Amino acid sequence: MTTQLTTLTQFLRDLRPRNQLILIAVTSAALGIPVLRIAIEDYRGYIALGPGGPPHNVIGWFGQILLKPFKKEPFHTSCYDEKSFQKAGPNGSVAFLKEEDVPAREAPRPTVGSWTAPSRQLTDLASKDIIDRYQSFLSSLASESPSKLEIATSVVERHGQALFVASEKPSHPIAKSMYREIGHMHGSDGSMHLNLAPRDAKLVLERGWGQRHPLGGTILYLGDVMVYAPRNEEELEVVKRITRGAANYLITESGGSYTLTERQFATTESSLAQWKRAWGHVLLFKVISNILMIR
Repeated sequence: MTTQLTTLTQFLRDLRPRNQLILIAVTSAALGIPVLRIAIEDYRGYIALGPGGPPHNVIGWFGQILLKPFKKEPFHTSCYDEKSFQKAGPNGSVAFLKEEDVPAREAPRPTVGSWTAPSRQLTDLASKDIIDRYQSFLSSLASESPSKLEIATSVVERHGQALFVASEKPSHPIAKSMYREIGHMHGSDGSMHLNLAPRDAKLVLERGWGQRHPLGGTILYLGDVMVYAPRNEEELEVVKRITRGAANYLITESGGSYTLTERQFATTESSLAQWKRAWGHVLLFKVISNILMIR
């Protein structure tokens, strides 16, 4: 082996500079082709998810790669502790879901894409009927409490309906940080993202109904949970109860309800501008934190 290595070293030394460059180029290409192939397949998979969250192009794909260092394991529940209760607002230690509201979900869990964003199911997609019925349910929630809830275009997804806290200036800190958005359904697969109270997020994860957003606990709120697409009527009812829990969490405080006024429909910026501002803030904060070595 030593003799072969010595011979190879001598061969490389004897090469003319031009031939050395050619050899380096050929070797780099041979090593780079598999990497390029993997990148292309990953990009195609990202595009196949459909629009939502980051831009639906190569810029969005590259952006979600840059966010990978901020990803966290999505299934453990030890993070929902006293510290998380304190960060989750004045009602952070309150459970808005009862044990019987969330029975154990029948296995298996669906396969979820490995991309940082958008988070989408790759298996067990919901039927169009289920998706339409859930969207109607969101609208009915807002209709029941127009002074507290409203339907608008998702700030996070940049398209599709989402449920919002109606107040333009909500008191709840999580409602503020999430730009008032309580949750939304993904029309491509029927899954949804809901901002749950810590105890409720823990219950939903432990009972198999969802998983934490990959950026939950770093860039996004720790209770930002991806709830799996309902597969049948019974599961749809459970998901509705989970959604009500999310809404109750963000429109109530410990000790009582908010006094909300009817929303004035004049807006100061579009949903797209809100989304850009939201992501711009969190990305700028992370960049500055890394430069200053803030932990």
